[in-house]
Amino acid sequence: MELNLIDLGGFVKQGQKVLADTDEKYISRTEFDHKLILVVNVQKQNQQVKIQSNFEWEKVGDKWRPNVDKPNENFVDPLAKK
Repeated sequence: MELNLIDLGGFVKQGQKVLADTDEKYISRTEFDHKLILVVNVQKQNQQVKIQSNFEWEKVGDKWRPNVDKPNENFVDPLAKK
C-alpha cells in the first residue's frame, strides 16, 4: 500500500509519540479521534514503510481508509502494558 493511497480525511489527529528514531529505523504512534491508532515503522536504509492500524483497512475508490467498524484483531499496540 503506497502512502499517497491512504485517506485519513475526516480523522482529527490528537497526539503523536516517537517510539524510536535511530540510524536504522523511525517508529511513531499517532492517535486520532474515533479511537484510531496508527503505528508507522520506517526502515531508513531501504525506505520501506509499514503502517499498522487498530482497525482493518478497506478500499474506498482508489484509496485505503481505516474502517472504524472493524477492529484489527492482529494489531499490537506498542504502548500496551504487557
